[in-house]
Amino acid sequence: MQINCISHGLVQSNIYIVSNNGQAVVIDCGCKPDDILAVAEEKGLDLKFVILTHGHFDHFYYVDDLRQKANVQAFIHKQDAACFTDPYASGLALFPVRGNIDFKPADRLLQDGDIIECGGLEFRIIHTPGHSKGSICIHVGDALFTGDTLFRNSIGRTDLPGGSMAEITSAIREKLFCLPEETVVYPGHGPRSTIGYEKKHNPYLQR
Repeated sequence: MQINCISHGLVQSNIYIVSNNGQAVVIDCGCKPDDILAVAEEKGLDLKFVILTHGHFDHFYYVDDLRQKANVQAFIHKQDAACFTDPYASGLALFPVRGNIDFKPADRLLQDGDIIECGGLEFRIIHTPGHSKGSICIHVGDALFTGDTLFRNSIGRTDLPGGSMAEITSAIREKLFCLPEETVVYPGHGPRSTIGYEKKHNPYLQR
């Protein structure tokens, strides 16, 4: 498994390209598709799917452009599906972003426990509400892509529509902290971490 990160997306969001056996999944789509396609061309990758960790605009804004240019399908949790058509739910109405406010529906709606197969890898969907109702984390191999649920020494904000401090901390403790401590955390913003580090040091998750 190879992981390539594009870290200059909207609001400095991280976009990940996870590949194996020449096939790849894109996790989040907050940068222009040409940046993603350049990595795919350099590495000789066939892009198959885009999995969105949640429905805030900085993580999916360019998804329609990528769908058109790369003929990929876009997946999002069913509870964030409305973010494609509701600019208040996606945050586009709250931030000064000019351009699209309405997007094509997702090609597939996800739920907790779904498994997406690509290139011999299994991407397991873990529903972790709290940053948004449909926030998910994606577990594949020894990697965990946490979107805006879990960061190094922090957690996602909970003051946007659908946010809940109780839900996000419960989801992290009950669904993520049960993973092996060496699991590498790849967040939607900022640097990598590990489950073990966050269990010991994250100030929002200490009891």
